[in-house]
Amino acid sequence: MAETGFRPIDGGLLAPEGFVASATAAGIKPEGLDMMLLHSQAPTSAAATITTNRFRAAPTYVTERNVADGAARTVIVNSGNANAATGPQGMVAAERMAELAAEATGVPAAEALVCSTGRIGIHLPMDRVEAAVPRLAEALSPENAHEAARAIMTTDTVPKECAVELELSGKTVRIGGAAKGAGMILPNMATMLCFICTDAAIEASALGGALREAVARSFNCISVDGDMSTNDTVIALANGRAGNATITDPDGPDYQRFAQALTHVAEDLAKKIARDGEGSSKFVEIRVTGGDTWHQARDVGRAVSRYNLVKTCIFGEDFNWGRIAAAVGASGVPVDPARCSIAIGGITAFSDGQPVDYDLEAAAEVMTRDEIEIHVDLGMGDAEAVCWTCDMTPEYVKLNAH
Repeated sequence: MAETGFRPIDGGLLAPEGFVASATAAGIKPEGLDMMLLHSQAPTSAAATITTNRFRAAPTYVTERNVADGAARTVIVNSGNANAATGPQGMVAAERMAELAAEATGVPAAEALVCSTGRIGIHLPMDRVEAAVPRLAEALSPENAHEAARAIMTTDTVPKECAVELELSGKTVRIGGAAKGAGMILPNMATMLCFICTDAAIEASALGGALREAVARSFNCISVDGDMSTNDTVIALANGRAGNATITDPDGPDYQRFAQALTHVAEDLAKKIARDGEGSSKFVEIRVTGGDTWHQARDVGRAVSRYNLVKTCIFGEDFNWGRIAAAVGASGVPVDPARCSIAIGGITAFSDGQPVDYDLEAAAEVMTRDEIEIHVDLGMGDAEAVCWTCDMTPEYVKLNAH
């Protein structure tokens, strides 16, 4: 076991015991897998975080309602169509998807959650959804993690998967996840979806608390284009198959170990989303230190991550630290420039309220790297946060113009 208390393992979403999934091409997208069914073979504790976008998609309402009691066993997902801004017909479609998934897996409709991702403002082709669900039910297997991760993709170029293993009360516990997202990425919940399964025994309230903290420190710390989706959803299911003592106390050591591992899975998936930003060529980590609070540091990091002039100078390989300074100043956090410092790739360009001489050749080399770290020290306290983003390229404009 690693010093962190957990270790990476294979298996992705289905690494934990007692979960099965399937994927199929329903014809919602022009080609490729576009529907996924996920099911726990045992009752679960369930939790979810949902987008705060006021134009929320129909399935987010069904999921929010059905997960409210902390119990759900089945998740049905389609890609290629967001089922957002689709009026009453969209709600009927989302409700019907829950019913179909429940019938296929033998659970009450209230234990089925629904997610959609894709283009906004187009009605779901429910005849294709209806025809695909029996195929999904027939194909459910613990071996389909990779296919499930591919089926939820839209403009993603790669599937995003992660799994870890840890010990809790003498039992081996696993946490696995899959996510999608490449454009319209500025989550605040909690188009981005994430599904996390664990065989840990944990009460729903404790799972919800751990998930909210993990989301805050992962998905809510990324930006691809500064655009919040109508469909952002993160769902966690815990079926207790590992046999550990049920986690109930958020101050207990088992909860802390579980929450740390859950946050790692969420951070890993979040960084994979940022790396796969639409049309991107560079991955950017923004480390903010010296905040009065973690939220202050995170807010500064998010401001830098979504500042388009920062993202375009990263693409242009221009060591223009002034754009970072402008983003920090626009963050809404009461920063004092006289106490701030800014560095890119380890090269300090601004400190204590004034520019610092630096090696121009070294700075130029830093900007050619595929991965770039921006460090902002606010000089206000001891809190720190990390956010992730990517550059903005002409390819991003082309993809979204079409």
